Amino acid sequence: MQWYYALNGQQQGPVEWDGLVALASEGKLKPSDLVWNSTMGNQWTKASTVPGLFTATTSSATETPPPATEWSAQAKFSSQTPNCDLTGEARSVLDGQWGLAIGGSLIYTVVAIAMSIIPYLGSILSFVLSGPLMLGLYLFFLTLSRRQQAGIGMIFDGFKQFGNAFLACLLMGLLVFAWMLPALAVGITAAVMAVVKFKTAGAGVSWASASVLFLLFIPLFLAALIPVIMAQYRYSMTYFVINEMPGIGPLEAIRHSCQMMHGNKWKFFCLQWRFFGWALLCILTLGIGFIWLWPYMMTSMACFYNDLRKGQTSG
Repeated sequence: MQWYYALNGQQQGPVEWDGLVALASEGKLKPSDLVWNSTMGNQWTKASTVPGLFTATTSSATETPPPATEWSAQAKFSSQTPNCDLTGEARSVLDGQWGLAIGGSLIYTVVAIAMSIIPYLGSILSFVLSGPLMLGLYLFFLTLSRRQQAGIGMIFDGFKQFGNAFLACLLMGLLVFAWMLPALAVGITAAVMAVVKFKTAGAGVSWASASVLFLLFIPLFLAALIPVIMAQYRYSMTYFVINEMPGIGPLEAIRHSCQMMHGNKWKFFCLQWRFFGWALLCILTLGIGFIWLWPYMMTSMACFYNDLRKGQTSG
């Protein structure tokens, strides 16, 4: 069967299936590019939706990254693949694997919820076990994103590195909380001043002026939250790092994550923003749509991590 494909808005081809696979292998054909054959009528489709096209070869976002042991303090990382191609690659990875991905996500969710609702002990269990569970979840999707043999049992493999996972989760929580202190200070100051003004409203201070004073603190509070969001992005690759470097300490893993995300936080924000519309639609389905959206998001995040690792330079 002969295939046609579109590059930069121009039709190319025809090529046989092997030729199309070769184009994908060489990176000339990306998951977001359109392809067509005579069985499709008048409808072109994205290459990422063609079964076997990107599983028959290794595409740009899922090439095996260099060994993690080669990292150094001078290494620099850069995600060069467009976000639309990363999400396209995620869909290609999930093609034929949706059941497995959804199953892994649901097991993690059920276990996390079950822990939290246990009377008296729920909050303690969640505090102690969230890190290992999250580490296993990241391992599951990292393996899946590289088209390797993933299994549901990987969700619990994080317990093999219980100490590192627990300490990494604890340290990240403390660091984010430290960045949150300025925002909390602004919020508390605004609340106290508003209460004082409201109480003195009858003594010459109008309710309107007191309300305006309180509203002035809102942009300050939002500005104070920016460092918190930035911190979360800096630490976002920590669990991936621990999975690739089992002997690494939690603090060093956090440092590696910060190193990887230097100069890449905006691109990662834009990647996550691509799911905002889908999230709104999932809310309209009473949350049912998140059963599909969360695995899609996690796989895209793993593809982003792989792309950062491929973009590693010695510095």
